[in-house]
Amino acid sequence: MSIQEFYNKKIGRKLLFVTIVYAIVMVLLYVFIYLNKTEQALKEDYALITKLDNKITQGIRFKRILENITVPERKDSEILAAQFLDNLKSRFPEINIEISNIQKEQKQLSYDITLKAETLWNRVVDILSFLEETEYPLIFIKSVALSSKGNTTGIDIKAHLKLFYQESEKRT
Repeated sequence: MSIQEFYNKKIGRKLLFVTIVYAIVMVLLYVFIYLNKTEQALKEDYALITKLDNKITQGIRFKRILENITVPERKDSEILAAQFLDNLKSRFPEINIEISNIQKEQKQLSYDITLKAETLWNRVVDILSFLEETEYPLIFIKSVALSSKGNTTGIDIKAHLKLFYQESEKRT
């Protein structure tokens, strides 16, 4: 019996049909697997692009903040530092402020500051928000230590503040 005679019979046609259906199902299965992998890769790329977009937006916002800051004269920068500390103390009277490591070099005034307080949790959040939202002086928070004391929260914030200044031109 030849191949042509085998496929002319009923069983041969069924076998050919099953083979074609099997091939189509396998192709569809491979396409489905490929599309799933492609979808996962696209989701990962989209997440990466979203993160990158957020970083760019944050950089643009930070650039605008820096563009709006005018560099004061030397005496003005010291006054601004004192005003910032007064504002901090008046807004949060429960804070103890310790200043150390005051440096004046290369047109910048910088110092380390330690803020200690025992207060309610919502005040802790307010303090951190205030420091985060302050545009000038530049505040770099080094560490935040929290401790629970009854119904209050002890907070110990160590930060570094920088103020830039320009030398005043003397006119005669």
